[in-house]
Amino acid sequence: MGLLKWVRLTISPPRLEDQDFGLLRFMYISRAPERSYWEANWNFSPVGYSVSIGLPGDVRGPSPESRAFFLSRVPQFEHIIRVVRPRLDSVCREWLGRPLASDLWTDVKLAGFGVQDAASTPVSWEISFETTGQKWLGITIPFVGESAQEAVVDT
Repeated sequence: MGLLKWVRLTISPPRLEDQDFGLLRFMYISRAPERSYWEANWNFSPVGYSVSIGLPGDVRGPSPESRAFFLSRVPQFEHIIRVVRPRLDSVCREWLGRPLASDLWTDVKLAGFGVQDAASTPVSWEISFETTGQKWLGITIPFVGESAQEAVVDT
Protein backbone atom coordinates (compact mmCIF):
# COMPACT_ATOMS: atom_id res chain seq x y z
CA MET A 1 0.00 0.00 0.00
CA GLY A 2 1.21 3.44 -0.82
CA LEU A 3 2.13 5.92 1.88
CA LEU A 4 -0.59 8.36 0.82
CA LYS A 5 -3.31 5.70 1.06
CA TRP A 6 -2.01 4.58 4.48
CA VAL A 7 -2.05 8.18 5.76
CA ARG A 8 -5.56 8.72 4.44
CA LEU A 9 -6.89 5.54 6.07
CA THR A 10 -5.17 6.03 9.43
CA ILE A 11 -5.02 9.81 9.92
CA SER A 12 -8.30 10.75 8.29
CA PRO A 13 -10.39 7.58 8.22
CA PRO A 14 -13.38 7.36 5.89
CA ARG A 15 -16.79 8.03 7.38
CA LEU A 16 -20.12 6.76 6.18
CA GLU A 17 -23.70 7.60 7.15
CA ASP A 18 -25.55 4.29 7.40
CA GLN A 19 -29.35 3.99 7.38
CA ASP A 20 -29.33 1.33 10.12
CA PHE A 21 -26.31 2.15 12.28
CA GLY A 22 -25.85 5.91 11.90
CA LEU A 23 -22.42 7.47 11.50
CA LEU A 24 -19.68 4.87 10.86
CA ARG A 25 -15.93 5.47 10.99
CA PHE A 26 -13.49 3.10 9.31
CA MET A 27 -10.82 1.67 11.58
CA TYR A 28 -8.00 0.48 9.34
CA ILE A 29 -5.70 -2.16 10.83
CA SER A 30 -2.48 -1.72 8.84
CA ARG A 31 -0.77 -4.88 10.11
CA ALA A 32 -3.85 -7.00 9.42
CA PRO A 33 -6.08 -5.21 6.87
CA GLU A 34 -8.48 -8.15 6.84
CA ARG A 35 -9.33 -7.28 10.48
CA SER A 36 -10.32 -3.68 9.65
CA TYR A 37 -13.81 -2.66 10.72
CA TRP A 38 -16.36 0.13 10.91
CA GLU A 39 -16.97 1.64 14.34
CA ALA A 40 -20.35 3.07 15.39
CA ASN A 41 -22.41 4.21 18.33
CA TRP A 42 -25.63 2.46 17.34
CA ASN A 43 -28.94 3.62 18.77
CA PHE A 44 -30.02 0.17 19.94
CA SER A 45 -33.82 0.28 20.10
CA PRO A 46 -34.36 -2.46 22.73
CA VAL A 47 -32.59 -0.31 25.35
CA GLY A 48 -33.24 3.13 23.87
CA TYR A 49 -29.66 4.41 23.88
CA SER A 50 -26.44 4.15 21.90
CA VAL A 51 -24.10 1.18 22.24
CA SER A 52 -20.68 0.59 20.70
CA ILE A 53 -20.31 -1.81 17.81
CA GLY A 54 -17.57 -2.72 15.37
CA LEU A 55 -18.77 -4.05 12.03
CA PRO A 56 -16.16 -6.06 10.11
CA GLY A 57 -15.73 -4.83 6.57
CA ASP A 58 -13.44 -3.07 4.17
CA VAL A 59 -13.08 0.51 3.00
CA ARG A 60 -16.24 0.12 0.87
CA GLY A 61 -18.39 -0.56 3.95
CA PRO A 62 -19.44 -3.21 6.48
CA SER A 63 -19.68 -6.76 5.20
CA PRO A 64 -23.23 -8.03 4.49
CA GLU A 65 -22.69 -10.75 7.13
CA SER A 66 -21.74 -8.25 9.83
CA ARG A 67 -24.75 -6.06 8.99
CA ALA A 68 -27.07 -9.07 9.22
CA PHE A 69 -25.47 -10.22 12.47
CA PHE A 70 -25.92 -6.90 14.27
CA LEU A 71 -29.44 -6.37 12.96
CA SER A 72 -30.35 -9.86 14.23
CA ARG A 73 -29.44 -8.78 17.79
CA VAL A 74 -32.60 -6.62 17.94
CA PRO A 75 -35.24 -9.38 17.66
CA GLN A 76 -33.05 -11.79 19.67
CA PHE A 77 -32.31 -9.35 22.49
CA GLU A 78 -34.80 -10.69 25.05
CA HIS A 79 -33.43 -14.20 24.53
CA ILE A 80 -29.85 -12.94 24.80
CA ILE A 81 -30.64 -11.25 28.11
CA ARG A 82 -32.18 -14.48 29.48
CA VAL A 83 -28.98 -16.32 28.50
CA VAL A 84 -26.58 -13.77 30.04
CA ARG A 85 -28.51 -13.15 33.25
CA PRO A 86 -26.85 -16.06 35.14
CA ARG A 87 -23.40 -14.83 34.03
CA LEU A 88 -24.19 -11.30 35.20
CA ASP A 89 -25.53 -12.65 38.49
CA SER A 90 -22.27 -14.56 39.08
CA VAL A 91 -20.26 -11.38 38.44
CA CYS A 92 -22.41 -9.38 40.87
CA ARG A 93 -22.07 -12.04 43.56
CA GLU A 94 -18.28 -12.25 43.17
CA TRP A 95 -17.43 -8.59 42.61
CA LEU A 96 -20.25 -6.71 44.36
CA GLY A 97 -21.03 -9.21 47.12
CA ARG A 98 -24.71 -9.53 46.22
CA PRO A 99 -26.97 -11.02 43.55
CA LEU A 100 -27.98 -9.20 40.40
CA ALA A 101 -31.10 -7.08 40.94
CA SER A 102 -34.36 -8.54 39.66
CA ASP A 103 -34.45 -5.58 37.24
CA LEU A 104 -30.92 -6.05 35.89
CA TRP A 105 -30.97 -2.55 34.36
CA THR A 106 -30.66 -1.07 37.85
CA ASP A 107 -27.24 -2.76 38.11
CA VAL A 108 -25.89 -2.69 34.55
CA LYS A 109 -26.24 -0.91 31.24
CA LEU A 110 -25.57 -2.35 27.82
CA ALA A 111 -22.22 -1.12 26.49
CA GLY A 112 -22.01 -2.87 23.12
CA PHE A 113 -21.53 -5.89 20.91
CA GLY A 114 -18.53 -7.26 19.06
CA VAL A 115 -17.93 -9.88 16.38
CA GLN A 116 -14.72 -10.84 14.58
CA ASP A 117 -16.05 -12.89 11.66
CA ALA A 118 -19.81 -12.81 11.19
CA ALA A 119 -19.52 -15.31 8.31
CA SER A 120 -18.05 -18.06 10.50
CA THR A 121 -20.11 -20.98 11.79
CA PRO A 122 -20.74 -20.87 14.64
CA VAL A 123 -20.24 -17.14 15.06
CA SER A 124 -18.00 -16.08 17.96
CA TRP A 125 -19.24 -12.79 19.34
CA GLU A 126 -19.57 -10.88 22.59
CA ILE A 127 -21.91 -8.60 24.51
CA SER A 128 -20.60 -6.02 26.97
CA PHE A 129 -22.10 -4.30 30.00
CA GLU A 130 -20.98 -1.70 32.53
CA THR A 131 -22.17 -1.52 36.11
CA THR A 132 -24.14 1.56 37.11
CA GLY A 133 -23.36 1.74 40.84
CA GLN A 134 -20.42 3.13 42.79
CA LYS A 135 -18.07 0.31 41.75
CA TRP A 136 -17.43 0.35 37.99
CA LEU A 137 -17.03 -2.99 36.26
CA GLY A 138 -16.75 -3.69 32.56
CA ILE A 139 -18.34 -7.08 31.90
CA THR A 140 -17.88 -8.91 28.61
CA ILE A 141 -19.68 -12.15 27.94
CA PRO A 142 -18.30 -14.07 24.97
CA PHE A 143 -20.61 -16.30 22.94
CA VAL A 144 -19.97 -19.21 20.61
CA GLY A 145 -23.11 -19.34 18.53
CA GLU A 146 -25.90 -18.88 21.06
CA SER A 147 -23.94 -20.36 23.97
CA ALA A 148 -22.70 -17.89 26.59
CA GLN A 149 -19.19 -18.44 27.94
CA GLU A 150 -17.70 -17.29 31.27
CA ALA A 151 -17.81 -13.52 31.83
CA VAL A 152 -14.61 -11.49 31.61
CA VAL A 153 -14.48 -8.63 34.12
CA ASP A 154 -12.47 -5.41 33.83
CA THR A 155 -12.13 -3.12 36.85
